[in-house]
Amino acid sequence: MVVLGGLGTFLLNMPGQRYDWRAIWGESGNRSLMLEGLWITLEVSFWAMVLALVLGLVGGLMRMSRRVVINQLGTIYVELVRGTPLLVQIMIVYYGFAVAMGRTFEAMGAPESVLALVQSRKVMGVLALGVFGGAYVAEIFRAAVESVDKGQREAAIAQGMTHGQAMRFVLFPQALRRMVPPLAGQFVSLVKDSSLLSVISVGELIFQSNQIRTSTLSTFEVLLPLAVLYLLITFPLSVMARRLEVRLT
Repeated sequence: MVVLGGLGTFLLNMPGQRYDWRAIWGESGNRSLMLEGLWITLEVSFWAMVLALVLGLVGGLMRMSRRVVINQLGTIYVELVRGTPLLVQIMIVYYGFAVAMGRTFEAMGAPESVLALVQSRKVMGVLALGVFGGAYVAEIFRAAVESVDKGQREAAIAQGMTHGQAMRFVLFPQALRRMVPPLAGQFVSLVKDSSLLSVISVGELIFQSNQIRTSTLSTFEVLLPLAVLYLLITFPLSVMARRLEVRLT
């Protein structure tokens, strides 16, 4: 932080370099755009995290299933998502999946509210981010559970527990402690990855900052506060994760 502060001070005081901060932050319209982008980033990231947790739990259980078909389906999901760029996935979801679903629902005579939901850039952005994050959460969940000594599972089953009960009461509580650090890192990455939604014109921070840069022809005056806003989102997440990790240990 000291290094970043020193670098910022140096850049702000470079000889012959003048920055017009009023053009960016003195205009109420530009401030409103950035605050709107901040809110949409928080909203999209939150729902993407929720979806990633659900898909990750399901995907992780599928990856640990003893049934070959279910296990292979989980493996295909994880490897396919992790092996392709998020930017490509976002465009496929919005320009491919959303269009196809929209036409299907329209042919079925679905109400306008359903069509609007399917064609919503924000909803499709949440879907793309959630599916992407879910693949990584699935691997985090699987690795954490499998890291618990197998003898504990065998002992729980020997005591009369079912496989599900052993997972719920013995393995999962111990795996949770090991999941917290990588999950926190994944959620922080998900917040930063939300910046890619600007490619489908979701009005998050990057999209709004580009709008301001285009109208004011200023770059540094927009990018520096933009970086600070992202830091204000991700830093509290990291702090809360560390505190939760300490409590669970």
